[in-house]
Amino acid sequence: MTILYLNTVSGDLIHGMKLAGIRRYAALRGWEAEAVPYAELLSRGLASILAARRHVAGCVVEAASDGVLFPPELFGDVPVVYLHPPQSLRDRRVAFVATDNEAVARAAFRELSARRPVAYAVVGYRMPTEWAAVRRRVFADLAAKAGVPCHVFGADGTENGVRSAESAAALERWIAALPRDTAIFAVNDGTAGEVIDAAAAANRHIPRELALCGVDNLADICEATRPTITSIQIDFERAGFLAARLLGDFPAKREANGRMHFSGKPRRASVPPCDKGSITVGPLMVAWRESTGGAGRREPHILAAVERIRREACNGLTAQKVIAESPGSKRLFTMRFREATGHSVLDEIRHVRLEAVETLLLQTDTPIRAIADFCGWGSSVALERFFRSSTGMTMREWRLKNRG
Repeated sequence: MTILYLNTVSGDLIHGMKLAGIRRYAALRGWEAEAVPYAELLSRGLASILAARRHVAGCVVEAASDGVLFPPELFGDVPVVYLHPPQSLRDRRVAFVATDNEAVARAAFRELSARRPVAYAVVGYRMPTEWAAVRRRVFADLAAKAGVPCHVFGADGTENGVRSAESAAALERWIAALPRDTAIFAVNDGTAGEVIDAAAAANRHIPRELALCGVDNLADICEATRPTITSIQIDFERAGFLAARLLGDFPAKREANGRMHFSGKPRRASVPPCDKGSITVGPLMVAWRESTGGAGRREPHILAAVERIRREACNGLTAQKVIAESPGSKRLFTMRFREATGHSVLDEIRHVRLEAVETLLLQTDTPIRAIADFCGWGSSVALERFFRSSTGMTMREWRLKNRG
C-alpha cells in the first residue's frame, strides 16, 4: 500500500519535512510513501494519477491556498486528509491537520520577551490570510496582558493591500518610528525578510535597536539576510505523520483480489482532535540567530538531533547516545535542547515512541506484550507503566476505546 503526498504548492522547502513524517508513519504500517509534485498534478491530472496506482492507501493533500483546491469528491473512495486547508474546505468537515497559530504566536512572544523590550510590534502578511490574522491578534493580546505597548503594521491582514513599493515605503516609515528596544514579530520568514530590508533603509539596527523573530525557519531566507533571522520552527514533520495516521483511521476491507476498498467514512481520530477529523500541531523549537541578539547561538545540531530521534527512537536510541555524540559541551547541548524544544532529550525519545505505540495499538493486531520490542522499550512492564502515566489508561483499555 502507498500513501500519496500531493503537493499543490510549487517550490516550498517545508514539504520535505512533511514527507518525512508521512514516511515515518508509512514505515510503521509496512507501507510506502510517494510524493506527487505540483508539475505532475498539472500535467497529468488527479484522476489519471489515481488510476495509474492500484494500491493507494490514501492521499495527503497540501491545500494551503484557495487557488488550488482538490475537493474530496474528486477522490472517490480513496481517503484524503488535507494539510493546512483554507476555511472553504474546513467548512466541509474534511479531515485535516493544521498549524496551531495561537501556539506559534505564544512561542514568538516568549522568545522576544526575554529581552524585556519597552515595546512590541507585529507585522502581518502581505495579503489577507486567516493564519496571519490569528498570529497577529494573539501576539498583540499577549503584549496587552503584559502591559507593554504593541505596534501593529496593517489591520485585518490587508497591509494596505499587496505589499507594493508604496506599502514597502510605509513599512520603512513605520519601522523608523518604532521606539528603541522594540521586539518585532513577523508572521512568517518572508515578512521577516521584508522587515530586515525596511529596517536597513530606515537606518535602524537589528539587533542593537530592534529585535526580530519570524516563523518557519526557512534557511534560504533566514541565513541569507544580514543579520540572520531568528525563527520559530513549526513541527512540520509531525504534521505529516499525523496526517498519514488520520488516513489509517479510515475503515477498509480487503477485496478478493487483494486490493483495498475504502468506504470513505473516517473513524474517530486516533489522537484527541480539536474537531472531528482535525488535528493541530504547534512549534517544534526556536532557531536562534542574530536578529534577537543571538550571535553565536545558531545551533543546527539541535534540529539535527530532533530529526535523528524521529528516525531512530524506536531502534533503541538512548538519550545518553544522542548527548554523547553531540558536538561541544554535553551540558550546554542538554541546556540548549531544552531551551529550544521545551523538554529534555529523553522526553523527545519517549514522545516519538509513544506515537509508535499508539499507532500499533490502533491499526494492527500486534500483541500488547510484543509492542515494546517494536518501539524501542526495554521491557513491556516499563512501557505499560509509562503508557498508563501518559494516557491514564492501560494499553488494552486504550486499544478498546479507540478502535471502537
